[in-house]
Amino acid sequence: MNILNQFNQLLNRQELAIATITGNRGGGKVVATTESGAVVILNGNLAIGKKCFYDRRTSKIIS
Repeated sequence: MNILNQFNQLLNRQELAIATITGNRGGGKVVATTESGAVVILNGNLAIGKKCFYDRRTSKIIS
């Protein structure tokens, strides 16, 4: 493991991104589309059509 990865783990940095919720898969997972058009599966619950911030590393919805 390189030094930058070790440093980032110590600080527990989040890589935030924005997505729009497009579907619900159940079990606490939703389908979303990023601003670049990529489709991602996120952990959390949010209404369809809502925009959210999410952590790109963990796929967890932040808000």
